[in-house]
Amino acid sequence: MNFSIVPAAKSHLSAIPRIEQAAASVFSEADLPLHIRFRVTDRKTLADAQRERRLWVAVNSKGEPVGFALACVIDEQAHLDEMDVLPDYARRGIGTKLVETVVKWADDEGFDELTLTTFRHLPWNAPYYAALGFEIVEACMQGDEMHELMRKEAKAGLKAANRVCMRRLLQGQS
Repeated sequence: MNFSIVPAAKSHLSAIPRIEQAAASVFSEADLPLHIRFRVTDRKTLADAQRERRLWVAVNSKGEPVGFALACVIDEQAHLDEMDVLPDYARRGIGTKLVETVVKWADDEGFDELTLTTFRHLPWNAPYYAALGFEIVEACMQGDEMHELMRKEAKAGLKAANRVCMRRLLQGQS
C-alpha cells in the first residue's frame, strides 16, 4: 500500500475527527464507554499542534488522510497524545510509521524520552508499543503531569486498572 507520513496541513484538520471516531469504533464499550467514544480532539488543539509542527498525517496515494499522530509535552518530555488509523487501513504499517515519525521529532527536539498512555490488556495497544521499544513506567516513576493525565482519564470513564503509562528512551539514553 502506498502511503506517506507528512506534517499536517490546515486542509487535513477537518479529516482528523472522522479518523478518531472510526478508530474508536474498534474498542469495546467496556474499554471505551459510549459517553466518551464520540469525543474528538478540539479544533484549537489540532490547529495549535499543526502550527507548532507536532501533528502528522498518513495520507494514501490519493492524498486523503487515513491516520494521524498528535504529540505534546508532559513533564518536560515528549508525549504521544494520540495516534489513530482508519480501521480499513489497519495492520499495514501506518501506525508504526506514525510512531516512528513522532520518535524522530522527539529525538530531534532533544527530549530524553517519548511517553504515552494506552490500554495494558489489548494486543494492539501496550503489547504493540512494547514491540516498538516502549516500556511500562510504574506510577512511582511518573511525573506530576502524567499522574494528572492518568487521573483525568479515569475520571472520564477509562478504567484505571486497564491503563498504563509507557515510555521509549531516545537517542543517547539507556
